[in-house]
Amino acid sequence: MDITTVNDRHLYRARVVVQDPADPSRQLELPERIVRFGPAGWLTVTTAPTGDAGIEVYPTSHVLAVTDLREAGPPVDGR
Repeated sequence: MDITTVNDRHLYRARVVVQDPADPSRQLELPERIVRFGPAGWLTVTTAPTGDAGIEVYPTSHVLAVTDLREAGPPVDGR
């Protein structure tokens, strides 16, 4: 499954910081991720827009920062 299966095709590249689901007192930094704002109330995050990359969905209440936001172009490796 790719990220566009879960959401529409408007994707961004960004650095994301979220609360650690296992320990809410800690933060997880997720550099160079592909992100989609949605579904409503959630941030969809993956390492690549296609292929076998895993998709994670975080409630916006657990998203601490989204920085270095820019439009995601086509995959670098041509997938």
